[in-house]
Amino acid sequence: MNDDFLNKFQKTPRKQFAADLYQRISQPMTTNTRSPIRSRLAYGFLALLTALIAAISFSPAVRVMAKDFLQQLGIFNLSDRPAGDPVFVAPPSTEQIITAQATSTPLPPQPETGSPLETAVTRAGFLPYLPTELPAGYEMKDIVDAEYIDDVGTLYGKGIFAKYTSKDGGMLEIQTSVFDGREIDMPVGGQRVTEVEVNNQPGVWIEDFPSINEPIDMLIWQENDFYISIQSTQLTLEEVLTLAASLKQ
Repeated sequence: MNDDFLNKFQKTPRKQFAADLYQRISQPMTTNTRSPIRSRLAYGFLALLTALIAAISFSPAVRVMAKDFLQQLGIFNLSDRPAGDPVFVAPPSTEQIITAQATSTPLPPQPETGSPLETAVTRAGFLPYLPTELPAGYEMKDIVDAEYIDDVGTLYGKGIFAKYTSKDGGMLEIQTSVFDGREIDMPVGGQRVTEVEVNNQPGVWIEDFPSINEPIDMLIWQENDFYISIQSTQLTLEEVLTLAASLKQ
């Protein structure tokens, strides 16, 4: 996520392409897990992680991160590019391409039996981290699985997103994601970023991160081989850390 991590691009993406990606990836994921078509996100945490939340763009010229490097969290390089700019994922190795082709296969129509959680776990191939206790007033609304796909169609990760809402309009989303190891440039410039400890692991708390509906606060850290993101519109850092401590796989 910096000039030491992403080379300057030889070819600037079309503005409309970047805008379309940003709108598509920034919006909260609402795909019903009972749909016969597997939900696919070209998002960087995500988009990350999600809802990640940011637009992912891929370029063969991108080999290292751009110069405005803030800090690194596992494969995520937080850069000083303006938050809301495209998130970039490094190009895949030959081995990663082969693995992606072997694991990203057409799925049969979803069965009508089984809970959304069971369906998501079957598709993703792992159990998500879910809370044993929720903040007062929150209830689960949906849980879905997703594939992270770069701009050339190569799979680079999978995730399970659990979404909760409160009666007063609060939004809470817990994302459990696993990636293939490629470095991801996540722009957070202009936002307040605080280093925190989450379950004895290093993490970051990002405030007022732009999303398609309203800004969110986001906690990101690595737990074993998974990257976890807790995103909310109303919870404080203390409340989110308490929630993180209650997560079980």
